Amino acid sequence: MSAYTPFIEAIQNTNEYTTKSQLLSVVLNQLQAKRKKLKNEDVSVLSAFVFSEIEALLHRIPKAVSYREKDVFFAYEDKLLGVIMSVYPSPQALPDEKLAKIQLLVNLVQKERYLEEAVDALFAKDTIEEQDAKELIQTVSAIQDTYHKGQLLNGLLHYQKEPGSFQMLSEQAIRVFSEYLASEMAEYLRQIDSLSEEAENNLELACDICKYFISDDIVNALYGILKHSKQETVYYAMGSLLHTGHEIPEKTVASLAGDLVVADMTYHLLRRYGKENLFPKELATPEYLAKSDLVHWLTYPTELGKAPDEIEYLGNTKVKGEQFYIFRYRSDSDTLDEETKNKWLIGWSSNEGGTFSNFDLYAQYEKKTPEKTVKYIKRKLL
Repeated sequence: MSAYTPFIEAIQNTNEYTTKSQLLSVVLNQLQAKRKKLKNEDVSVLSAFVFSEIEALLHRIPKAVSYREKDVFFAYEDKLLGVIMSVYPSPQALPDEKLAKIQLLVNLVQKERYLEEAVDALFAKDTIEEQDAKELIQTVSAIQDTYHKGQLLNGLLHYQKEPGSFQMLSEQAIRVFSEYLASEMAEYLRQIDSLSEEAENNLELACDICKYFISDDIVNALYGILKHSKQETVYYAMGSLLHTGHEIPEKTVASLAGDLVVADMTYHLLRRYGKENLFPKELATPEYLAKSDLVHWLTYPTELGKAPDEIEYLGNTKVKGEQFYIFRYRSDSDTLDEETKNKWLIGWSSNEGGTFSNFDLYAQYEKKTPEKTVKYIKRKLL
């Protein structure tokens, strides 16, 4: 039996493509870490598996009812191709019929991802002029699927991080994007109390990227969003206003500071712009900010997927000069198993980026005093 057979069986036994991608990532990481040539048995098993999955994607992608569903398939396709490249470093080693099957899938994905392809093509230019921007906006404006439209915003955020990418934009092209963003934000603001998850996510992305396309209309929309939207979106709206030198209402800061999911991020955002004095002094404590940092981390989909139902501070300790703040928390999250659901679990936060929880049961580490409990956690977990 191939060493990869258990992983392949696990992947084949689930129809959830997000889970498939996570499991396939493990296989891909192992393949990329290996320096020795694969055994013939491994090559045979992995090849048969990948091409079986490619065949399934060729049928599934065209039948997907939403772009969000397709996007999950695209992520899986990317990992399948990574496995093939690890198994067959040279394309010449693949039979013609298998190369043709791969090309079919690649062509299908590229056709479906025409918006992302258009964004990539735009930023591959030496200069981006007004007409180039208008053509891209025409492409996205014809799309009805809200999640699909958001790929333009994701693309802009991606290329903003690429050195020099936005410097290629002419003033007229910047104006085109600015007008589009202002229009989209105003429309989302009109529907603020009934936004879908996809629309809320797009608004959050728009609030983040709009700082590079600022205008009076965008500023007005940002101030409107401070009053109405969910806290994560308000955080990004505040960030764009700070970035462009605008004042932030104390009421907005107080609201964000009181929300453990975003309080720590809010404090550090204000500090970046020299405005930390706006953060309530009674909340600007290491323990509170560490608690917020852990809560935010626990909201990741790979962890609890939401804030814990309860969280309590246990104490702090140093490990190799790094200060750790230790907490216990409990949650009814579906990401937890029956042994850990609604039980006190251990987590910690440090100002050096060491925030983590392995969902260890607090009961297994509790001692007679809180001090002894913290020392035992330090010795066993940190």
